[in-house]
Amino acid sequence: MKPLSDLVQEDLARSGLTLDDIGGKILSHFDVQMQLGLPSAPGAAGGYTIPYWHHNGSGFPIHDGDKPFARVRLVGAHSDDTPRYLSRPGTSAHLYEPSQLEQALEKSPVLVITEGEKKAVRACKDGIPAVALAGIQMFTDPRDSTKLMPEIRDLLHKLVEKGRISHVLVLFDSDGHPLGKGQLPSDENIAKTYDEFSSGKGFVKNRDVFNAARKLAELIRSSIHGLPVAFGWCKPEIEKSDGPKGGKIRTVKHRGIDDVLEDGGIDTLREWIDGYLKKAVAGDGEGGYLPLGATGDGRGVWMWSKHQNDLIDVPAAQLSNGSVLAGLVGISWLLKNYPKMSKEGIVDVDTKRASMEIAAQCTGRGKFNVSGRVYGTGTWQRESGDLVINTHDGVYLADGTPIERIDESLARREIYTMSGSYSPPAYQPVSDADYFAVVRRISNALRTWRYASDVGADLVLGWMVMTVFLGAMPSRPSLWLVAPRGSGKSQMARFIKSCLGDYAWHTDMGKESTAAGIRQMLQMSSSPCILDEMEKDNTETGNERSVGAIGAILSLIRSAYTAGSDIKKGTADQSGKSFRIMTSFCCVSIADPALEPADLTRIAKIYLRPLVHEGTLSKPPAPLSKADAATFFWGTIQRWDRYQQTFDAIRENWLEVAGNGESREVDTFGVLLAAALTAIGCPVEQVKGVLCKAVPALMDQIQEVREASSESDLILETLFSLPIEVQRYETDNKGNEHILHDRMTVGRALEAAVDRPGSDEAKTLEDYGMSVKEKSGRLYLAVAMRHAGLSRLFQGTRWRRDGAWSGGLRDVDGVIRNHPTRLSGATVKCTWVPLDRIGMLDSKPVEASASTHRFPAPKQIF
Repeated sequence: MKPLSDLVQEDLARSGLTLDDIGGKILSHFDVQMQLGLPSAPGAAGGYTIPYWHHNGSGFPIHDGDKPFARVRLVGAHSDDTPRYLSRPGTSAHLYEPSQLEQALEKSPVLVITEGEKKAVRACKDGIPAVALAGIQMFTDPRDSTKLMPEIRDLLHKLVEKGRISHVLVLFDSDGHPLGKGQLPSDENIAKTYDEFSSGKGFVKNRDVFNAARKLAELIRSSIHGLPVAFGWCKPEIEKSDGPKGGKIRTVKHRGIDDVLEDGGIDTLREWIDGYLKKAVAGDGEGGYLPLGATGDGRGVWMWSKHQNDLIDVPAAQLSNGSVLAGLVGISWLLKNYPKMSKEGIVDVDTKRASMEIAAQCTGRGKFNVSGRVYGTGTWQRESGDLVINTHDGVYLADGTPIERIDESLARREIYTMSGSYSPPAYQPVSDADYFAVVRRISNALRTWRYASDVGADLVLGWMVMTVFLGAMPSRPSLWLVAPRGSGKSQMARFIKSCLGDYAWHTDMGKESTAAGIRQMLQMSSSPCILDEMEKDNTETGNERSVGAIGAILSLIRSAYTAGSDIKKGTADQSGKSFRIMTSFCCVSIADPALEPADLTRIAKIYLRPLVHEGTLSKPPAPLSKADAATFFWGTIQRWDRYQQTFDAIRENWLEVAGNGESREVDTFGVLLAAALTAIGCPVEQVKGVLCKAVPALMDQIQEVREASSESDLILETLFSLPIEVQRYETDNKGNEHILHDRMTVGRALEAAVDRPGSDEAKTLEDYGMSVKEKSGRLYLAVAMRHAGLSRLFQGTRWRRDGAWSGGLRDVDGVIRNHPTRLSGATVKCTWVPLDRIGMLDSKPVEASASTHRFPAPKQIF
């Protein structure tokens, strides 16, 4: 027998390939057994591996289970029963993407999907972009055979959104190509294997290959909106020869893409492709919808549009509009489910019946509550602690595992929509070496600017790292870069933007931006905002308007700092609009912003110096590429656990290192330092030593914060920012009661308790030793002087000991001390703090009522 290397070379040569083309390695008889984990070696001389890689030839293998996935091509078979290809038992089917795909896409926008890895590689080498299935039937989702394999769907979505492809062609082997009777082979034994189709007008040698091409094309159309898709087969070579008894014998020669190309038929293959593309049909995505419920005002419906793969709310009256309906559920789906025949025999959509049934399905589920269920683009954290990264390309766990945007069984409450203008990059695996290389580049670049503080560059790096985890962060501090002209402040803002890629919003007209506009841009998403030119004067529209706009943004910063739940804003149609203010800001201005005490505790100020130093002018660094920005994002995501460990170490040592302080100091400066240390890979055991060096450099701003606030201000600001969990009881359509856990700040709960006495928030506050009380027409916050729940809340602050907070509240004007108060069924002594004295209410008295009454609407705390 020939040497194994010769057998491998000959097999690949039949497709015009070498072992380097597929990146595989030669396996001996027993190496095959070890590679596949088989109990015995297959009946072959050996084989070679065909490894599967992520898109763009990134060098990162596709993993199935805990091992890289590869198929093995056997050579030197011992018998005809020996299979040609094998993969490790228990693995799934995967899409094969040649390493040469990216280069081929530069030459053609038409992507070919074929069967067989070698055919795809050969096509790419000849400038025809191609990917391959391991088998003609291996293109469906293993969890649902009616849907397209997620790897195919995600790749096509990515290529379409990046403008890399314009068409897709499913092109299988010639045994699926239809034949006329005059093309059938003369050998009767072979002719009998041809199956009839299309009412006897044609024949195919392999009906499965014929049907698989059509089905795959249909699934792609139902998954990718607007993408033209065609299907076809290589044309067989029909040869005629003289028979032994005279006459002609027809022979049908089987061909795949590699056979055609190996025979020198590149022009022939391109001609076939052009011919098939003339019959391409654009898909309208997966049609249909999932009914979710009615809108709050009962005038509209909520649904999950499978056609748009997104959450939609629409006025019920618009459902009768045929164009709107087609946009929601897809024209193909409507024609299939609601057809009607005109007198002329033309099939159309019964729009009236469709709109009535869809509206009935949705409203029959009751009111749909958006709060706590809907998440736009950004990074979020599940109750289990897992991170979920929602991008425009798809939704992923931190390890890249894709998850569906909505669970159609609705067993999972969270719904991940595509709302939000600024999306994280699509998932990509990142090695430690690549990540630290990018972090070093960012860190070195940041140090080209000149800072007044030794930790200025570290805080900027920490802010960028922190924003990657934005929606999962319990506190979200902001930056304010203060820099004179010539210090490169605008270049720094643009450099920060490049490091965060399309995930961050950047404007050099920050003073012209409005808080309402930022809310509308964010919707239910989480992404950072970089606002340059945040000056309060010299605006074209006048000083008063500018000051008001910046004041509103500062209010938004306060709200975003610890926002844990949705907020509701009124709309013209009285239905209201939900927003999620989980953002963080990097503001840039020439002048010191002179922040209020409440803002000083939430914002780290970074002072820059002019770039001219000793007669030289520093050159700003080049911006990061989008590829490096994606590496920075996903490499940081992989370090979420490390960040938490680092921050815990900083919190544990903060009071010892910083001296007299409170929780918001560590929740602002500690968060930024922990994020920076996470990025550079600082070991947790070295965190305290680093903290001892960093805190003195921060002490000027920390001391400014401490001196700006009175003791009572610090206590109340800290208290209102602390997170609590409110339990709500909900009954579903079947009468089953569920307990929902809603995390929010004490300040948010207090707003609800003022507005709705007896609410779940009010009851929860009593469990933590607080309650809203009325006395002589005035509202108070009763705070227990000693209470275990309050001690737990204040853990980690200097008021963590039972009762330590009571003395500090005595200097509030109008406070009532030692007042016996009923809380959760027990009478305890409380300090009553007037809500109008701490900015919670207007000072207008409350009219008492003998019956249940509503308190006046509170002002926004954060």
